[in-house]
Amino acid sequence: MKTQQPLPPPQLFSVAHFLDFGARYSIDYHFPGLGMTPAANAARTVMRGYVDELTLPSGIFATCSDLQVIEPWHSTSLGCAPLYILVVLEGNVQLNLNGKAWRIQSGMALATHLGEQQVLRACHQSDERLVTVSLALPAASAAVHPAIAAHVSAWQQLGPLTTAWPVASYVLSGLRQAQQCTTSPLARQLTLEGALLQLLGQQMQESATNNTNLRGERLRLEQVRIILETAPEQPHTLEALARTAAMSTASLRSKFRQAYGDSVFNYLRDCRLALARRYLLEGDSVQEAAWKAGYAHATNFATAFRRRYGIPPSDVHPVQ
Repeated sequence: MKTQQPLPPPQLFSVAHFLDFGARYSIDYHFPGLGMTPAANAARTVMRGYVDELTLPSGIFATCSDLQVIEPWHSTSLGCAPLYILVVLEGNVQLNLNGKAWRIQSGMALATHLGEQQVLRACHQSDERLVTVSLALPAASAAVHPAIAAHVSAWQQLGPLTTAWPVASYVLSGLRQAQQCTTSPLARQLTLEGALLQLLGQQMQESATNNTNLRGERLRLEQVRIILETAPEQPHTLEALARTAAMSTASLRSKFRQAYGDSVFNYLRDCRLALARRYLLEGDSVQEAAWKAGYAHATNFATAFRRRYGIPPSDVHPVQ
């Protein structure tokens, strides 16, 4: 009976090692305790442990790591990956994706895509122990298995979404087993490949669930937007609009801005001004146009109109 090979002694990783990782994987590493020029501290030890890099039969790049952090470090993604998955087996990872914070704890995974418009930043403190598996699909590779490519294509049609979820125990078991030194590199690679496929299945289910919820939410937000656009003259309140959207007023504020790039009442103001401009072009007076568009005071209307169109409403002449 074959026995599992013992773990080798932990390796010491210097700044130079991480600069090399960064060059190969398009990641910018920064060590705040070492100043602004990490190259000047190339020999400084910043991490201790294990890092194993593999290319799986499916064409996915996998990195298994078990590291003790010696020097605090930050990382920023610079490259593109249609699919990137991080699984945390021990410790927790503080991430920031386009300004949104994510905390991925032990037993959880995060899936996203990376590119110029989707930048991932991570921050690690000293004395942390991090055991992780990261999986990345290269931006362009003929070696990627067709089933994996089809999975990513279907996932992108769902969003693409950034998702975090608790990993099933049987998947974690396979990933932890893959972290250990097995009797052969091939056995380890196949164990990791099997766990990867199970993880992708979970990730697809999570994305589908989130996307279903998002579609329903987006439809309710669109209902609010249509109300504002078709009846801007009405005395809308945030509370009534929130009831229409089946969410709290705070959620409506933030989700409407995320969906349409502006606040609820800025959008309403623009709809009212567009309606008033139409009345002015049809020959209504400034007072009439303001009143019919939902403004109680012509002075407030004139100020908002000038800001929006660059001219006072009195300069708008009827179309002959």
